[in-house]
Amino acid sequence: MYIDPNIAMWVVLLAASGCAFMAGKSYGSRERETIIEDTITYLVENNFVRSRLIDGEHELIQLDED
Repeated sequence: MYIDPNIAMWVVLLAASGCAFMAGKSYGSRERETIIEDTITYLVENNFVRSRLIDGEHELIQLDED
C-alpha cells in the first residue's frame, strides 16, 4: 500500500497543530478570578498600590484617601 508523501505531510501537520492547540488551551485555562487575585496580590506585595489588611484580606485604598 502506497501513501502519497503530500498526504502524509498534511496528516502529520494537522496532528501536530491539534496537539499544539490543546497544549496551549490547557496551559492558558486558568480562571479569570485566579489571574486577577494573583495580580492584585503581586501589586500589594511590591507596593505598587496602597492597601490595608482587614480580616485577612487586602482592601485597596483610593489615592486621595488617607
